[in-house]
Amino acid sequence: MERDLIHLVLWALLAGVITLIALTLVVARLSHRRPRGPFASGQTLIAPESGVIAQALRARLADAPKDKSAVQLLADPVDAFAARLELIAAAEVSLDLQYYIWQNDTAGALMLRAVREAAARGVRVRLLIDDNGTAGMDRILAALDQMPEIEVRLFNPFPIRRARVLGYLSDFRRLNRRMHNKAMVADGRIAILGGRNIGDDYFDPNSESGLFMDMDVAVSGPIVPTVCEQFDLYWNAIPAIPARLMLGICPEAEAAALLQKAELRLSASEARTYRDTLQASERSFAILGADAKVILAEAQLIYDPPAKIRGMIRGRKLLWQCLIGALGQPSQELLLITPYLVPTRTGVRLLRRIARTGVTIKVLTNSYATTDVPIVHSGYAHRRRAMLRAGLELYEYAPDAEAEHARGMRPGQFMGSAIKGTSPFSRNKLHAKVFAVDRARVFIGSFNLDPRSMRLNTELGVVISAPEIAERISDSFAQFIPERAWQVRLSRAQRLRWSRPGQPELKREPGVPRTHRVFLAIAQRLPIEWML
Repeated sequence: MERDLIHLVLWALLAGVITLIALTLVVARLSHRRPRGPFASGQTLIAPESGVIAQALRARLADAPKDKSAVQLLADPVDAFAARLELIAAAEVSLDLQYYIWQNDTAGALMLRAVREAAARGVRVRLLIDDNGTAGMDRILAALDQMPEIEVRLFNPFPIRRARVLGYLSDFRRLNRRMHNKAMVADGRIAILGGRNIGDDYFDPNSESGLFMDMDVAVSGPIVPTVCEQFDLYWNAIPAIPARLMLGICPEAEAAALLQKAELRLSASEARTYRDTLQASERSFAILGADAKVILAEAQLIYDPPAKIRGMIRGRKLLWQCLIGALGQPSQELLLITPYLVPTRTGVRLLRRIARTGVTIKVLTNSYATTDVPIVHSGYAHRRRAMLRAGLELYEYAPDAEAEHARGMRPGQFMGSAIKGTSPFSRNKLHAKVFAVDRARVFIGSFNLDPRSMRLNTELGVVISAPEIAERISDSFAQFIPERAWQVRLSRAQRLRWSRPGQPELKREPGVPRTHRVFLAIAQRLPIEWML
């Protein structure tokens, strides 16, 4: 009888805790409602033909066929950042920036300083950031939004600013979907697209947390109006909320203090070192320079409509469906580079069917030692055997990659010819999303081969029909990856093995502590693959 009473009390306590949590989440959601539109719509402003950027682009586009765009690969992280700063400095009419993450660090501060200087010249600036990537930036963005010529919008924002986890739990279905697009347009004339967010981890080879190895592409010509249309579509979408409605007003004294703090950050020794590296890059590399290496090619922008965030898009309108059609059916070679790989059972079946037609399929993804999202690795690890049995070549990026291996490669090759500021460098992480088909067509963008990119987040990228680029990437893969990655194979007994040139074969997955193996084993059995 006494034991039954104890059980009853415990169950009552548990029910009370669950009820309290549920009420807290309901109150949190009802007391922090999202602002409702409609909000003022905006359209891209295009600089006249007499503008600095238009004049710089005239020579490279003068003899181009009407269906060909000018394409520049941005593999080196320093050059990629210098290109952004160069375009911001050259802009005369408009700047449109769309990013998933904007970090509160040196690179983020340098970009914001450049944006403020552009606005001071009279350039209209629109900054659209997914709210999942604005940690620690609320007051900075509030101050920025109040400056003349600058407007900031937060995409799919968290109504609860300080305890975001409450908002996430109370409105999981909405907040679990994010805008993963990365795009920047200057004067409506030239755009930079790709996989990089804004932060030290994407541009600074000496970043304390390591460098994301990535790739961007600068495009000008007939593709740019479509990029502008994409930005306008997201800017005017229902989930794009003006920052002032989410962040409130930033008093003048607070704004001045934030600006002073940013300048102090940029005057620190580490920031000065990075700025010196940038200045050296700017002297040797100019994206608008007359001698800039460009390739004329057909370029098609593909992207998810913003309504995907609300679960309203299905079928052929999704980016991954468009991507399959744009890249075409492989007949010889399929190269897949994706930092987050969760192929699912359906994906493995599709790759198996392609491999059975005689197509060579090579896949590069992060190893557990390099991934920054361990839970995603669980969605990949238990599909390795199936992929290998399907005939795929599987490589896992290693954390001890050094820039020395890349020296001697032609400029613009995958991961860059000689990554500035690294020697040796042992904290690299793969972040590029690059797919190449038959050494003829290539995709560069934000899309990962995982259910999250396919079904939940919005994505963006460009398909380029240029054998010169696709061959360069494929050749770079063959020259660069074997020394930078573990190749995963199956033994005769169907056991996984990891090997690298000049190193003994490993029977256990490298870089995974014993406790983490338990974590991976548990995670692989959880019903979470749909959201990885």
